[in-house]
Amino acid sequence: MRTIWCLLSILVLLWGLARVEAQAPMPTSGRVDDDYAVPYVTWVFNFLHRSNVNSIEMKQLWRLAELGDAASIATLKTYNKDDLIEPENAANYLIVVRNAFSDKNHVLNKSDLDPKVTLFVLSYLEEKEAAEPLIEKRITYLKRCVTDFSCSNQAEYDFLHEPPHK
Repeated sequence: MRTIWCLLSILVLLWGLARVEAQAPMPTSGRVDDDYAVPYVTWVFNFLHRSNVNSIEMKQLWRLAELGDAASIATLKTYNKDDLIEPENAANYLIVVRNAFSDKNHVLNKSDLDPKVTLFVLSYLEEKEAAEPLIEKRITYLKRCVTDFSCSNQAEYDFLHEPPHK
């Protein structure tokens, strides 16, 4: 009986892993620095749109740290201005930016160390997302951290939950 339960558990685990991989396979062709990594960033947005993403799967976003400003260029090649300001797309873009500006030492192209495009897109979103206070606050945080590549999940959380200054 114990053997049957073990085999059944293994089968369920394998089925679950196969299902996760079938939902959104990460692009394997091309390098991240080719064409601003549009295939990879498009995959990331599709991945983030899934409703059942867990923290272990989020580890697949590590390659964003290689992009820097190229992540925003790829975003603009993926979404038009009207699609980008949809709250879910804007929120997912902010995740992309946070991960793309987490470590200056990992960025592949030195030209992507200057966040000009990212700051432009963040300012655009800030102007268009006036009705979304949480997105506005996240944009404020990102505008600060992209310049020195100090963005992180924990720092964003701390920023969002700090008591208001009087």
